[in-house]
Amino acid sequence: MSYDRALEKAMRYCSYQERCLLDMEKRFIAWNVKKQDWDRIIDYLLDEDFLNEERYIEAYVRGKFHIKKWGKHKIVAGLMQKRISGSKVTTALNSEIEEQDYLNMIKSLIEKKTMLLQESDSLKLRDKLYRYLLSKGYESDLVVKELPTS
Repeated sequence: MSYDRALEKAMRYCSYQERCLLDMEKRFIAWNVKKQDWDRIIDYLLDEDFLNEERYIEAYVRGKFHIKKWGKHKIVAGLMQKRISGSKVTTALNSEIEEQDYLNMIKSLIEKKTMLLQESDSLKLRDKLYRYLLSKGYESDLVVKELPTS
């Protein structure tokens, strides 16, 4: 694919929703863009603010927490899979997720999951809820505090 055509497609692709560098690299491979054009296209996208890592991280954190109801551990792991880590991630987690909202989400997930589980043994129920919330990426100590006792 030619440089001009690839740049045009990349701008449209980035305009649709926030993207990261890994997303763009995958697209370049799918579109058969020449390797020597990748840097020029990415530089242009960064200069013209089509790609913005901070904006991407904030959108990712917001979306995964509010829509998918993920905990902080799972969000960080998801960003690491996208080759994004560091202080920007920590800053976004702290600015996009209020502590009270986080605790309320844990309580809400416990209530919803309790309704779905048909478990008469309270210890087994507690164990299932604990494992479920850990799989959603919530911190062990917060989950234990919020779990119902007996």
